[in-house]
Amino acid sequence: MEHSDQSKIKPKWITTSSLKSWVRRHPVSLIFILMIGLPVVALTLFFTLRPYLSTFDRSGEGDLSFSMSSPNGEYTAELYGVPYGGAAGGVTIWVDVRKTADPNASNAKSIYRAEFHGGNHLEWESDNTLRIENWSEYSNETVTLNIDEEIYDGWGWACSSLRTKDRYVRCLAPAS
Repeated sequence: MEHSDQSKIKPKWITTSSLKSWVRRHPVSLIFILMIGLPVVALTLFFTLRPYLSTFDRSGEGDLSFSMSSPNGEYTAELYGVPYGGAAGGVTIWVDVRKTADPNASNAKSIYRAEFHGGNHLEWESDNTLRIENWSEYSNETVTLNIDEEIYDGWGWACSSLRTKDRYVRCLAPAS
């Protein structure tokens, strides 16, 4: 008989009635947790994980500013400006490279992303080496890339992204 009495003893905090009574006694706390706590946790996770899930893809956004064929004519480099943030925002510079004979723009490979600094220029140094100039008096994100193996990300997200690791051999980013 004693054994059966002990098996029925449960801690008070496990019962569902105690949970219901806590909710009834603390409705303001529950509302605070749901309205403030959960969004804070969700935003923290979003901004913490965003660099690791970056796609490094322009997704067809922006306006073509300049294009230039490689010396052998096999590739075409295209410089795009993508505005962000409305009146207080800025412009992100993207450089895509595609085969000249392939008219399908979806086959373009993004190799460069950085904040627009003012002085932009593209120059082919060889058939597969492209120099991208993006500079101002205060900042310089000029880089020379092997279009088959390297990418440059001014934010550094693509270098730590799990989704882009198979798209390049070497990822360049500004020194922190």
